[in-house]
Amino acid sequence: MNILITGGAGFIGSELGKFLVAQGHNVKILDNLEYGYKDNFEDNQTLKNNFIFADIRDTDFAKHLKNIDILYHFAGISALPECESEPYKAFDVNTSGVANVLNACRNSDVKKIIFASTSAVYENNCATEHHKETDIVCPNLIYATSKYCAEQICKSYAQNYDMDIIICRFFNVFGPHQDFRRKYPPFTSYIIKMALSNETPTIFNCEDCKRDYIYIDDLLQYLYQMATSSKKYSAEIFNLATSNAYSAIEIAQTVYDILNKEFAFNVGDAEKFWDKYDNLFNQKYNLSRLRVKQEVFKHCLGNGQKVAKEFNYSPKTNLKEGLRKIIEYQKNYKG
Repeated sequence: MNILITGGAGFIGSELGKFLVAQGHNVKILDNLEYGYKDNFEDNQTLKNNFIFADIRDTDFAKHLKNIDILYHFAGISALPECESEPYKAFDVNTSGVANVLNACRNSDVKKIIFASTSAVYENNCATEHHKETDIVCPNLIYATSKYCAEQICKSYAQNYDMDIIICRFFNVFGPHQDFRRKYPPFTSYIIKMALSNETPTIFNCEDCKRDYIYIDDLLQYLYQMATSSKKYSAEIFNLATSNAYSAIEIAQTVYDILNKEFAFNVGDAEKFWDKYDNLFNQKYNLSRLRVKQEVFKHCLGNGQKVAKEFNYSPKTNLKEGLRKIIEYQKNYKG
């Protein structure tokens, strides 16, 4: 198959690209490198040769779709405080960008589109222990709202233009090459980085609030099964989750146990977790610190039964094994 991955220089996109190349497919990755990194894929000559420097908002985006069979749309802004800080940009990329890509696909060779949404759309829904795809969603932070609006655009194109589209709600994806360079890196990368450098980490969520973590290799298996399925989907939603959740303390303790180090940490003020983004708190109307605290203490556990049944696969890598692999990667990282 001929495959294009937008956001292909990011963590998930680059790992998927390498996986698909290994399966014998012709893969191109497209990225504007604002959030992605070339070193995520430069060890793969095929991806290096097939890299397209472009933006999903380009008016001539359709030119990149010639002879493409499968489109994975992963490009987007995912850092929650950055989306709050720059809401116009967040909607321009995460929502309008999706509309631009889908509209370009209408007059192209693309047969199936797999869109990366997020478990963040379940925020504010405490009605169920395990979030199901049928749960009512009522997001109000900019990131989750922009992605939910994008889901609705996917449904519009699937239903009105009979396009084959799958919506994936990613839970917390972890694994080697995960971004630990940004201002607020994913927790798994942050805690490993602090442990390896013998620095005392600050943990803002010390309560028993847990989140669902899925290892990158398991995620890739699902994404591949979706692309190779002969079934047509009309904006069908799938949780990409393990149905297992862990607290920040459990994850940190596991990391220190793997490294045979004593675990100690500072307790951070959850209300000040996003304080590195000054413009959220120095305007006439400031972001509610209570809302920040609610986000930090959010419990998010996915029900992964639907995707497991549909694609006859269950996640294989447990938390400890996945963390061990990230540790080995970050030990050897030369960037």
